[in-house]
Amino acid sequence: MIERLAVVPLIVKDLDEAFEFYTEKLGFEKVTDVRGPIHFLTVAPKNGRDTEILLQVPDPKMLGDERAADMMSQIGKNSYIFLVNNCEATVEELRKKGVQILLEPQTQPYGTQAIIADLYGNSLVLREPPK
Repeated sequence: MIERLAVVPLIVKDLDEAFEFYTEKLGFEKVTDVRGPIHFLTVAPKNGRDTEILLQVPDPKMLGDERAADMMSQIGKNSYIFLVNNCEATVEELRKKGVQILLEPQTQPYGTQAIIADLYGNSLVLREPPK
């Protein structure tokens, strides 16, 4: 049986600038950085390495031009959920770092939720469980 979710892929335009955004703006840290025929780079929150984000640029040499172009066209169309301890404080911290806030924190029956965007327009959902 599948026991846990380990890696969530996120297609980006440039690994270096994506790495800088996720580490410097969101406070993630590098978990894996393997360079070879492909560059395998993962990041995760400092206190939550159970699930990592794989930052990837589709390689036409491995995937073919058409498949790589199709994957690149998906940039900015992904949503991922992050559980945080204090949604409102996290949004304020990210706002000060220049992160785009798409939806201010709102209280819902399932908790408090806000949405931010990464540098490519991918929506990242911040969710705090109800108290």
